[in-house]
Amino acid sequence: MLTIPDLLLPAEVAQLAALMDGAEYDDGRATAHGLAAGVKQNRQVSRRWPAIASLDAILDTALRRNRVFRECLSPSAHSQPIYSRYGVGDGYGPHVDAVMNGIPPMRQDLSMTIFLSPHDAYAGGDLCLHHPLWGQQRIKLPAGGAFVYPTTFIHEVLPVESGERRVAVLWVQSFFRDPDIREMVADLRRCVETAKTIPNGDPLPISKVLGNLERKFIST
Repeated sequence: MLTIPDLLLPAEVAQLAALMDGAEYDDGRATAHGLAAGVKQNRQVSRRWPAIASLDAILDTALRRNRVFRECLSPSAHSQPIYSRYGVGDGYGPHVDAVMNGIPPMRQDLSMTIFLSPHDAYAGGDLCLHHPLWGQQRIKLPAGGAFVYPTTFIHEVLPVESGERRVAVLWVQSFFRDPDIREMVADLRRCVETAKTIPNGDPLPISKVLGNLERKFIST
């Protein structure tokens, strides 16, 4: 699990908010599959709305420039984002996200929620993860922050009690399907960068190990 506090700049959050104010919306159940369709209640920006490309462009720019996203997740692909609004009483009951999505199909290794509403703009509406060992974990970040977690988790969005919750959600396919290998690669990348800052440090041996690990385990 990973928190990226400032994925979006304040100006980008404001741009997304303005676009979502004038967007066309569909029933959120349109993109839910199986059991999830029976527990989902929200609205999401219609993929038929012409200006949705502007929303995608802002988010894509933020993802491309974010070093934590690239180095910790090793993304090989990500899904089209879903831009959602939750009003009072809306929520998304316990469910598990789909294994595959998109055309061509993409394996969904990691789920990502990008918070678009100010922290105090709504009550309730927490993202709630259900972990077999740790129990429930609730997440609610300020606007612009992102939270990433394994798509294997049962999770839900608790009902909104007041105000309006806005988020973007997307799914990531990683070059490293095994989360332990993914973490090792991220750790070694940090070690390489640290070695560069040490006087007379030599990042080459670590870079060799990193490259060989990537070659052995990289997959799509």
